Amino acid sequence: MTVTATAQRQDKQRATMHSTAALRLRARIHALRRRWRDDGVAAIEFALIVPMVAVMFIGAVELSQALTTDRRVTQVANATADLVARSESKISQSEITDIMQAGSYIVAPYNQNPLRITLRNVTSSPSDAGITKQSWTCAFNGTGSTLACECSDMTYNLPSGLVSTNDSVVISQAVYDYKPLVFDYFMKKGAPPSSTGTYTLSETVYLKPRGQAAMLLQPTGLACPSPTF
Repeated sequence: MTVTATAQRQDKQRATMHSTAALRLRARIHALRRRWRDDGVAAIEFALIVPMVAVMFIGAVELSQALTTDRRVTQVANATADLVARSESKISQSEITDIMQAGSYIVAPYNQNPLRITLRNVTSSPSDAGITKQSWTCAFNGTGSTLACECSDMTYNLPSGLVSTNDSVVISQAVYDYKPLVFDYFMKKGAPPSSTGTYTLSETVYLKPRGQAAMLLQPTGLACPSPTF
């Protein structure tokens, strides 16, 4: 009887040990399944969120770059118009070149090559402020840093009420072909892309001369003639 009882106790102990081991194994498997499930959910959430965060980050960088460049273009137009408006009665092409180059430096550290600046002087008729003509114009191409000036006696329309009779105004137009750094998704509204994938940023500034309107000196040393009305 003693041997039989001992064997039964051993069998019960082994059964208990097997049952405990099985419970532990099931608990561990359940914990692993729960961990894998949680990790899987986290991985799915990560895969869904990361692209959106990346798009928002890149878009913020692109928009910031575009806004900064646009402000620089506005500063270029203001600075170049102001420098010409401060000139005396005559201004040489070398002075115009210096003014244009000074304007292009404002764009730095961004690429100066896409910048184009056009300066012109427009005068109104002594008898009718609505009749206005351009007396001279200079264009600066940032790509080649070249200046092209010419005298002209041609009609140029101004915004209504900008000048009075026998009046003058200096006009500066700065144009910049902006190309996005990564993609152009945030630049599509209101600015159709050109064939080269760039967007045109422009600003036009009108300033009255501080004194007498500055007439451009030709290479011969003679000033451009005043418009005829």
